[in-house]
Amino acid sequence: MGCFNSKAVAGKEKPAKDTKKSGKDTKTGAKKNASGEPKPQNNEPTASVIEQKKDADTKSGNPQESFLLSVLEGTEHFFSTLPDSDAMKQVIALTFVNSSIEVTRTKFRIKFEAVKEILATLTKKMPLLNGCLSKTEERSMDDGFSRILLAWANNNSTFEKKISAQAGQAVLDVLYIRYTLNDQVSFEEILKLHFRWVSVNQAALEVFSKFSEGKDVMTPDQLGKFLRETQRVDDITDRHITEKYKYRFGGGVHRYNFASYTGSVLTNNVIDPSCTSDVWQDMTQSFTHYLIGCTRINSEADVNRAISESTCRAFVVDLKKNKNGQLCTGTCPLLTLLDNIKKNGFTHSTYPIVIFLSPASAPPVDVQDEAAKLIVDTLGTMLAKGMMFEGAAISDPKFSPGALRKKVLIASFQGELKPFVGFLVADMNKDGLGVRVTDIVEGTPAAKGGVIKDDWLTHIGDQPIKNKAHLRECLAKLKVGQEVKVKRENMDELTIVVGGTVDPQDKSVSSALSGIVFFRLTKNLQDNKPWDTVCVDAAKVKSSSLNRTSLAGYFAHVSINGSASNVQELIGDALNAGIQFIDGDLSETCLAFNRGRFYNNGRCGYLLKTSLEGEKYPDLGFDVICGPRAVGCSPMTGGTVKVFGTGSARLSGTRVSVSGYNESSVVVLEMTCEQNGEEHTFIASFSPTLIRQGYRALPCIAQDEEKVVPRRIHGVYLLVNSA
Repeated sequence: MGCFNSKAVAGKEKPAKDTKKSGKDTKTGAKKNASGEPKPQNNEPTASVIEQKKDADTKSGNPQESFLLSVLEGTEHFFSTLPDSDAMKQVIALTFVNSSIEVTRTKFRIKFEAVKEILATLTKKMPLLNGCLSKTEERSMDDGFSRILLAWANNNSTFEKKISAQAGQAVLDVLYIRYTLNDQVSFEEILKLHFRWVSVNQAALEVFSKFSEGKDVMTPDQLGKFLRETQRVDDITDRHITEKYKYRFGGGVHRYNFASYTGSVLTNNVIDPSCTSDVWQDMTQSFTHYLIGCTRINSEADVNRAISESTCRAFVVDLKKNKNGQLCTGTCPLLTLLDNIKKNGFTHSTYPIVIFLSPASAPPVDVQDEAAKLIVDTLGTMLAKGMMFEGAAISDPKFSPGALRKKVLIASFQGELKPFVGFLVADMNKDGLGVRVTDIVEGTPAAKGGVIKDDWLTHIGDQPIKNKAHLRECLAKLKVGQEVKVKRENMDELTIVVGGTVDPQDKSVSSALSGIVFFRLTKNLQDNKPWDTVCVDAAKVKSSSLNRTSLAGYFAHVSINGSASNVQELIGDALNAGIQFIDGDLSETCLAFNRGRFYNNGRCGYLLKTSLEGEKYPDLGFDVICGPRAVGCSPMTGGTVKVFGTGSARLSGTRVSVSGYNESSVVVLEMTCEQNGEEHTFIASFSPTLIRQGYRALPCIAQDEEKVVPRRIHGVYLLVNSA
């Protein structure tokens, strides 16, 4: 039927939106199946299943009945063989029947009572399931059973008793069950694997026995005590407990669904899901107030990883031509990157993507010209116009991630810009009276400042305007980004931020590329504008003038070498300074740091910077109870722990202690477990400010698989308490 593949331990962040490929798991990732058909998303149907969709209804005039028939008989048989008491079997059956009713009701859009009637007919010869019908409640469902049932339905549109290994693998993946299927599988066999997988975590089963006081079933009162006193969910009410008992455990808490629920990163993640499931921060503030996840693009695999994981929104490219004359970043054609951004770049996150031309090496001007043309031709209206051309202030509402959803921003060095205001004027009937505005172009700095046609302008700054020649002389002295005040005839004052136009005489940078820049790269640390991005050496960050206060008004970029002996210090300096673009290489160290840093805020790739002054957090401590189920929940035998940014960490046996941290800190924990004489190392990365108390599951990824696409996460069982 299937066997566990200990090498198949690649992690992933968002199972419901994964783009996984099918076939047997290997250390280098999943392969296609024999037919070459890609594997589906975890809870979505395979391509072959979709093709069969139209045949499903014709095969059976009652698809909901066919669906239930495909699962009920095997379930009855499996539950009856469990080595548990009859009372416990009845509770397990009740949670399953409740889940079956709810999945059927919502999927096929029929009423609760109608589903019960169907079940009453179908289970006449199934005493265990039939005996539960009188106790069922509407909208009551067990989290594990409901996920499996829905995945079974989505990957078995004709509702056969057995499904292909490929479809069965998709069902197992829904609950991160790391067994590999090699043959067709029935629903009963899926349940067996689920219960076997859950039972591997003996520690979770022991926790259940402790808090249920040795009983087969945990009461709502016992569940409430566990949540309040151990999990430290202080604001939970009796109503919340009743709802959790019903909506998460299906009307009964037994050792299997307790171990499944509390031992999984899907349902009991130690990293606060209120911060990681959805975007919760204000996304309308100035762009300079956000940290932006960076990743380098050296291959097509890097593109696939970056696109599938929304935690990175700045794609750093190093443009060169390959031996065939094709414009590439590393070995990846630039066109491939652009096409992927256009088609899939905003699937998981709608916040803007930055194409960041590496400041380490500037390509020749002709290559810049070609790149600019390719970018414009491919992305078209997806490109955002640089604020320096419109004369925008940092407070401009358009200058924020929220205002630029589904837009692509270019970061590059830029040629000289000539000051530009954007209105035409005519002289009055004599000098000294000012000028009259004869025309104004929409979207120009003057229009944004409030100047309209037929305005009578009398002053610029503190100087009276003599005539249009004098006004032209005054404007020529201005700099791009400078604020200038003009007075109208009625003496009210307008503020205009001077914009710019590309100077075609500057041949140092491609004019075409300069014209599409949004973030202007510079090495100048003085007089920076909101769109400027200062490129600074990582070793000089600490001694530079860059800090969170100064970087509220412009950007900074730093490149990190993951193999440097002081990489931890370099990243920490950049974090403490509030540098927006921390461009780590593709080393495991930098990838792990980036994963933990941008797990927050719904993993959208943007994090709002906060003031770190006066911030104090209590010391954090937790015990690693056991390793992932993939290695039999074997105990942790060794490891290391590091803090990137402020704070320190210590590992003593299986006890991890973190102190002195703040919101910018990232902890990277390496844990080694042994199974059958073979060592397996898993890496967890997280912000300590997001850790929850109690028995939890810590997401981690197998060592050497940070770049594997798609990645699969594992859960390490913890007890988080005082340090």
